[in-house]
This record gives sequence, structure tokens and C-alpha cells, in this order.
Amino acid sequence: MHESGSAQVVGELYDLPLTILRDHLVPAEPPELEIGVIELEDGSAALATVLRDAVLEDSSLLRSGDIRDISYLGDWREFLHREG
Repeated sequence: MHESGSAQVVGELYDLPLTILRDHLVPAEPPELEIGVIELEDGSAALATVLRDAVLEDSSLLRSGDIRDISYLGDWREFLHREG
């Protein structure tokens, strides 16, 4: 499992070919993100986009405001709703 954190958040689960992940989704992600393995509520595992551990270790990136921890909201859509 990914070691960078343990926040529980709402997610979306998609079944897609690995070629789509490799050729389209991964190249489009910002460099701060990577593919990691996470644990789902039922105990199973899934691939997910996660923040690189190196980014967490460099606290200046978090202090700069370029990266925000929104895990306290537990939901990306809730963040979008609040930010308007």
C-alpha cells in the first residue's frame, strides 16, 4: 500500500485498459503525482493517483500554497463545491 498517508476519502473506481492508463492518463498527470496502490473500504486494493512521497518530504512545496492538502474534506467534489 502507498505509505504517504492514511486519509479516508471518497473516490471513483473505473475499469479501464492499462494502455489507456499508460498512454493517456499517466502522461497527463502533473509531475507531483504518481500511480500507487491504495486500500479500498472493503479491504481490496486498487491503483490510484497519489502524491509522490518526495513531494510530502519537501515541506516547502506544501508551505508555498502550490499544493494543498484537502484530505480533511474527504471528497474532491466537496472541495470543488466549496471553492466554487
